Amino acid sequence: MSTEAIAFVLGVFFIAGIVKGLVGIGLPTITLALTSFLLPLSDMIALIALPTVAANLWQAAVGGHFKKIVRRQWPLIVPMTLTLFLTMWLIGRKTPQWAFLVLATILVVYGGLGLLRIRLHIHADLEKPLAPVIGVISGVVAGLIGVPVVPLMPYMQGLDVKPVELVQSLGVIVSIASLVLTASLLRFGLLDQHHVIVSAIAIVPAVGGQTVGALIRQRLSIEQFRLVVFWALLLTGLYTFASRLL
Repeated sequence: MSTEAIAFVLGVFFIAGIVKGLVGIGLPTITLALTSFLLPLSDMIALIALPTVAANLWQAAVGGHFKKIVRRQWPLIVPMTLTLFLTMWLIGRKTPQWAFLVLATILVVYGGLGLLRIRLHIHADLEKPLAPVIGVISGVVAGLIGVPVVPLMPYMQGLDVKPVELVQSLGVIVSIASLVLTASLLRFGLLDQHHVIVSAIAIVPAVGGQTVGALIRQRLSIEQFRLVVFWALLLTGLYTFASRLL
């Protein structure tokens, strides 16, 4: 990577960190979308590994609901981690380029439905049978493009989780997914010394941006919070479509 490319990637990590601090998601997704013209998908999945781990561990530790979240979400977390590793094992270095289009479609549809106030409402009785299914699908998606946000985010919002707990829940779940992803990248030779160095440096702008985003989030109402979530998903999806098709 050239010096200019590294500088651009670090700037993108800062922007994506701000979004993550605001809505609890978006660091790997937005980073992948904004850098899709510059670097191959396999390279960017490797570069997001360490910043994603650092940002999500920090997010998982803030909120005071860690034990409650783990007890509630383990039926989702276990199948997600297993299918993530299995997907990485199956695809290896050959990450399909159409994976971006699948993610973009889901983000645009879900973001649009949210802005139109069409929202999932998952009854408490459905949570236990749905959790493993959501975990499996999220694990496959994370194995393909490095982030399990879909269908994880629609599912979590459908449970009517409060904003603070939602952000921490996503931090806990995604941090575990990120650790498994990083281990898989190391296991299958996708995270070499060069990628480790750049990925480690990228932790600084990513966490810095996340801190800024978290400060902004404290000034938002619940309704503003929801709007930021849906706009972030929609715009990320639209940009991903444009970056892959144009």
